[in-house]
Amino acid sequence: MPFERFHVSFSIAVLSLVCLLGCDSSPRPGANATRVGENGGTASGQSSDRFPLTAGKYTILDILTDRQDNSLAKGNVESTLLAHSDVSCLVGLWSANTPAILAALENSDQLNKITVVGFDDHPNTLKGISDGHVYGTIVQQQYAFAFRSIEFLTAIASGGTVPVPESKRIFIPFKEITADNVDEFGAEVDAMNAGNGPILEPLATMGDKQEGISVAFITNGTDPFWILAHRGCDKAAEHFGVNVEFQAPSVSTPEEQKRLLESNVVKKLDGIAISPIDPANQTQMINEACAAMPLICHDSDAPESDRRFYLGTSNYMAGRAAGKMIKRAVPDGGKVMMFVGLMEVLNAQERSQGIIDELSDAPIPKIYQ
Repeated sequence: MPFERFHVSFSIAVLSLVCLLGCDSSPRPGANATRVGENGGTASGQSSDRFPLTAGKYTILDILTDRQDNSLAKGNVESTLLAHSDVSCLVGLWSANTPAILAALENSDQLNKITVVGFDDHPNTLKGISDGHVYGTIVQQQYAFAFRSIEFLTAIASGGTVPVPESKRIFIPFKEITADNVDEFGAEVDAMNAGNGPILEPLATMGDKQEGISVAFITNGTDPFWILAHRGCDKAAEHFGVNVEFQAPSVSTPEEQKRLLESNVVKKLDGIAISPIDPANQTQMINEACAAMPLICHDSDAPESDRRFYLGTSNYMAGRAAGKMIKRAVPDGGKVMMFVGLMEVLNAQERSQGIIDELSDAPIPKIYQ
């Protein structure tokens, strides 16, 4: 996403460098678009003049995307430091963004001078918290929503029941990790990575036809974020006695996810859990898979599709929690820049909107109360 306003004092060369590193054509919420949570909608419009915007005592400079390219992610941070020397807070909305922020800060003289707030549990992010370089991170429980995905798909395939609310969204609580609890959380992560994750208390009721069930768990890419989800799938497969295909697209594109969906339909699997990359443009392919087998969304939702339900984090409320972190860390206000891989993904839209609403002291939409 482009930097859209610069002080005239910056040279043309600097402006060109910033655009080269930071520009992207990804869609983003527009100034007149439906806000996340209103009428059950999502911010999905496009506007060239939404940013910078004022949110209470804070100025949101922009949301820069990197198409899940780590070098571009770091470049976005470097160009931000160059163009906005007075930036107060850098926010990584996805797992890989906070490590990219740290890498850029380490190459400058700004480490520990600029507040960093992140999402997810990348090892570099947790180390950054321990070392005092990151204020905090909002972590999902991807192990849990992977385990639950397999539990619920197994229940559906076996003729059992799943407790699905009227909203068709099953939220798994997120955690706030700061210096106060990072060591304890790190020990939990180590245990799960070692294959010693917990068997969660059952929520679904299994049916009688539980033998020979095969399901697929599709991610949105190969980021290390998904390692714990893989562990959750493995634990659930062992516990419920089902076959689970953990499928991570080598390229994070809707086309690659479509190939996986079509392959699973041909294989006549008993169910699919998918984290859609571009839900607004994947409705048809998801509906085609839904016509062949039960399908649920995890991590990122496709609410306009025929999916059975969404399972995962309340990303809007996770954004509100990140906004509270920013308020605590930078109580006097200041300039904030956000970074993410893809703005097409609903969780990125919801997290960023949650942050903006929290910094603006906006009321929480009824759908999230």
